[in-house]
Amino acid sequence: MRAGTSKGLFIYRHDLPASENLWAGPLLAAMGSQNCDARQIDGVGGATSTTSKVAVVSPSARPGIDIDYTFVQVAVGQRTVDFSGNCGNICSGVGPFALQEGLVQPRPGEKTLDVRIYNTNTSRVIHETIQVDEYGSFQEDGEYTIPGVKGTGSEIKVAFVDPAGSMTGKLFPSGRRTDTIVVQERNGPRFSVKATLIDAANPFVVIDGSTLPPYLKTCAKDSIGYLEHMESIRREGAVMMGLASSTDAAAKVRGTPKLAIVSPPESKFPSANAAASVHVLAFSMGKPHPSVQLTGAACLASAAIIQDTVVNRVATTPHWQVSKTERSPSPMSDSDGSCSLVQPGRKLVRISHPSGAIEVEVTAASSKTVAVVDRCTVSRTARRLFEGKVYYYQEVVQ
Repeated sequence: MRAGTSKGLFIYRHDLPASENLWAGPLLAAMGSQNCDARQIDGVGGATSTTSKVAVVSPSARPGIDIDYTFVQVAVGQRTVDFSGNCGNICSGVGPFALQEGLVQPRPGEKTLDVRIYNTNTSRVIHETIQVDEYGSFQEDGEYTIPGVKGTGSEIKVAFVDPAGSMTGKLFPSGRRTDTIVVQERNGPRFSVKATLIDAANPFVVIDGSTLPPYLKTCAKDSIGYLEHMESIRREGAVMMGLASSTDAAAKVRGTPKLAIVSPPESKFPSANAAASVHVLAFSMGKPHPSVQLTGAACLASAAIIQDTVVNRVATTPHWQVSKTERSPSPMSDSDGSCSLVQPGRKLVRISHPSGAIEVEVTAASSKTVAVVDRCTVSRTARRLFEGKVYYYQEVVQ
């Protein structure tokens, strides 16, 4: 399926070995990465990080949940698979896949269906609202468009519920909204950058682009030197977030935390119908992302509405469209022990990226020292491309 701006295999859990420890072999071979081939010529992978993904799906036995979903990032040109973190774009295809496969059923006459999905990577719940046609099938065709995908489709609303602390247990794993990351290259200069270490839907190291050293601001974004520096920042951030015991350990898990650089937006995007609040250059498996991860958009939007984060400081739009909620004010304890009531609200954050712009609706409550993110909602489209059998071979170990 093409789901959002990603593409990958959607397969049943029962078609893989019972133990996840045995999944690597079949998935590497199926995608074409078994022999470290960067072209993935001997498999169905697309030779990029955004087209070398797998969604493993099964009916859920959890109360109030329809589908269990595990995301697997299959490396390109390497014999590695990564189970850390979720992929929001691939997740947007899980609801349509479940309906097409008969794992969920709409009621007669329903035009939309809510699918409740449990992501096993992050132990978080995603609510997807998908369109249903007159026959009770997924309404794939529509007029909705997303940057990074040519053509149109029906709108799929993806809501990340209670996204904070997906892997670290905290919205701000370091306990601070802004950190200074100091990098000492083994054969290079020592430098530092300002960043927000945030975990909402996925853990991200978000850098204030204005604090990068001058030579990194001007060099090519796809050059080996630039990417090595970015990876060094990501590894240091991983240690500070408690996701790795050392930078060497962080190097072995490329999928999380992810890295993004924010800066003021440079232009307007008609698809968003207004100026973006902030611009992002995201990275995926060590390379610049053509747009932005869906979980990255959720992370950045959450940070944008919380004061003292680098995203909030960089954003050029001080206020976003606010929708009223029917929820009661939430009690929140500040660091001095006082308790205040904060009214949850929905804010619309527009984020520009290399392919266009994305809108995220964030429902959150915050005080000067406490922040709670209730949910982040983003819209996508998805399409089934092919159904059949993927043949793979497995090496025989002598």
